[in-house]
Amino acid sequence: MPNLTYDPPVRAATGDTFLQSIRYLGANDELIAHARWLAAADPSHGVIQILDFTVTPPHRRKGHGHFLMESLTTQARDYFAQRKLRLRRAWMAIEQKHQVIARSFLMQFAFNHVGTVQELLKREDLLIYMRTFD
Repeated sequence: MPNLTYDPPVRAATGDTFLQSIRYLGANDELIAHARWLAAADPSHGVIQILDFTVTPPHRRKGHGHFLMESLTTQARDYFAQRKLRLRRAWMAIEQKHQVIARSFLMQFAFNHVGTVQELLKREDLLIYMRTFD
Protein backbone atom coordinates (compact mmCIF):
# COMPACT_ATOMS: atom_id res chain seq x y z
CA MET A 1 0.00 0.00 0.00
CA PRO A 2 1.56 3.33 -1.08
CA ASN A 3 1.91 6.07 1.49
CA LEU A 4 2.93 9.69 1.62
CA THR A 5 5.35 11.37 3.99
CA TYR A 6 5.41 15.14 4.50
CA ASP A 7 8.51 16.89 5.79
CA PRO A 8 7.67 19.04 7.65
CA PRO A 9 3.94 18.58 8.20
CA VAL A 10 1.86 21.64 7.31
CA ARG A 11 0.60 22.00 10.87
CA ALA A 12 4.21 22.38 12.05
CA ALA A 13 4.76 25.42 9.82
CA THR A 14 5.89 28.52 11.68
CA GLY A 15 7.74 31.69 10.84
CA ASP A 16 9.00 32.69 7.45
CA THR A 17 9.34 30.71 4.26
CA PHE A 18 7.81 27.24 4.28
CA LEU A 19 9.41 24.44 2.27
CA GLN A 20 7.82 21.00 2.22
CA SER A 21 9.08 17.75 0.73
CA ILE A 22 6.56 15.07 -0.13
CA ARG A 23 7.71 11.50 -0.63
CA TYR A 24 5.39 8.94 -2.17
CA LEU A 25 6.53 5.49 -1.05
CA GLY A 26 5.43 2.04 -2.16
CA ALA A 27 6.06 -1.43 -0.79
CA ASN A 28 9.25 -1.79 1.26
CA ASP A 29 9.57 2.01 1.30
CA GLU A 30 10.44 2.08 -2.41
CA LEU A 31 10.40 5.66 -3.69
CA ILE A 32 7.66 6.05 -6.29
CA ALA A 33 7.69 9.84 -6.57
CA HIS A 34 8.64 13.00 -4.73
CA ALA A 35 7.87 16.70 -4.85
CA ARG A 36 8.97 19.89 -3.11
CA TRP A 37 7.05 23.13 -2.89
CA LEU A 38 7.71 26.51 -1.34
CA ALA A 39 5.49 29.21 0.12
CA ALA A 40 7.09 32.63 0.45
CA ALA A 41 7.60 34.45 3.73
CA ASP A 42 4.50 36.56 3.07
CA PRO A 43 1.67 34.05 2.64
CA SER A 44 -0.93 36.77 2.03
CA HIS A 45 -0.30 36.50 -1.72
CA GLY A 46 -1.42 32.84 -1.72
CA VAL A 47 1.32 31.74 -4.12
CA ILE A 48 3.46 28.61 -4.08
CA GLN A 49 6.32 27.50 -6.28
CA ILE A 50 6.69 23.83 -7.15
CA LEU A 51 10.43 23.32 -7.02
CA ASP A 52 10.63 19.65 -7.88
CA PHE A 53 8.17 17.06 -9.09
CA THR A 54 9.43 13.64 -10.16
CA VAL A 55 7.96 10.19 -10.66
CA THR A 56 10.66 7.50 -10.87
CA PRO A 57 10.86 5.87 -14.34
CA PRO A 58 9.42 2.43 -13.49
CA HIS A 59 6.33 4.08 -11.97
CA ARG A 60 5.51 6.61 -14.71
CA ARG A 61 2.19 6.60 -16.57
CA LYS A 62 0.40 4.68 -13.82
CA GLY A 63 -1.47 7.53 -12.12
CA HIS A 64 1.13 8.18 -9.41
CA GLY A 65 1.87 11.69 -10.69
CA HIS A 66 -1.82 12.59 -10.49
CA PHE A 67 -2.01 11.27 -6.93
CA LEU A 68 1.10 13.24 -5.93
CA MET A 69 -0.13 16.48 -7.55
CA GLU A 70 -3.48 16.19 -5.77
CA SER A 71 -1.66 15.58 -2.47
CA LEU A 72 0.62 18.57 -3.04
CA THR A 73 -2.36 20.80 -3.82
CA THR A 74 -4.17 19.60 -0.69
CA GLN A 75 -1.11 20.30 1.45
CA ALA A 76 -0.75 23.81 0.00
CA ARG A 77 -4.44 24.55 0.54
CA ASP A 78 -4.18 23.35 4.14
CA TYR A 79 -1.09 25.53 4.69
CA PHE A 80 -2.98 28.65 3.64
CA ALA A 81 -6.22 27.64 5.39
CA GLN A 82 -4.35 27.45 8.71
CA ARG A 83 -3.46 31.11 8.18
CA LYS A 84 -7.05 31.97 7.24
CA LEU A 85 -5.90 32.58 3.67
CA ARG A 86 -6.35 30.64 0.48
CA LEU A 87 -4.15 29.19 -2.19
CA ARG A 88 -4.47 31.45 -5.23
CA ARG A 89 -1.68 30.38 -7.58
CA ALA A 90 0.93 27.69 -8.11
CA TRP A 91 3.78 27.99 -10.56
CA MET A 92 6.62 25.86 -11.84
CA ALA A 93 9.56 26.37 -14.18
CA ILE A 94 10.40 23.61 -16.66
CA GLU A 95 12.89 23.11 -19.46
CA GLN A 96 11.41 23.62 -22.92
CA LYS A 97 13.18 20.80 -24.78
CA HIS A 98 13.88 18.21 -22.09
CA GLN A 99 10.58 18.28 -20.22
CA VAL A 100 7.98 17.96 -22.98
CA ILE A 101 6.00 15.32 -21.05
CA ALA A 102 5.99 17.60 -17.99
CA ARG A 103 4.37 20.35 -20.04
CA SER A 104 1.54 18.02 -21.05
CA PHE A 105 1.19 16.74 -17.48
CA LEU A 106 0.89 20.25 -16.04
CA MET A 107 -1.75 21.21 -18.59
CA GLN A 108 -3.92 18.33 -17.32
CA PHE A 109 -4.04 20.20 -14.00
CA ALA A 110 -5.03 23.54 -15.57
CA PHE A 111 -1.49 24.95 -15.60
CA ASN A 112 -0.88 27.36 -18.47
CA HIS A 113 2.29 28.67 -20.04
CA VAL A 114 2.63 32.27 -18.83
CA GLY A 115 6.22 33.17 -19.63
CA THR A 116 9.51 32.18 -21.17
CA VAL A 117 13.03 32.97 -20.05
CA GLN A 118 14.96 32.70 -23.28
CA GLU A 119 18.21 30.78 -23.28
CA LEU A 120 18.50 30.74 -19.50
CA LEU A 121 19.93 27.28 -19.89
CA LYS A 122 22.50 26.43 -22.54
CA ARG A 123 20.59 26.38 -25.86
CA GLU A 124 17.32 25.94 -24.01
CA ASP A 125 14.52 28.18 -22.82
CA LEU A 126 12.93 27.93 -19.40
CA LEU A 127 9.12 27.91 -19.46
CA ILE A 128 6.97 29.20 -16.62
CA TYR A 129 3.66 27.40 -16.06
CA MET A 130 1.02 28.69 -13.66
CA ARG A 131 -2.26 27.44 -12.26
CA THR A 132 -4.84 29.80 -10.85
CA PHE A 133 -7.20 28.62 -8.09
CA ASP A 134 -9.39 31.77 -7.98
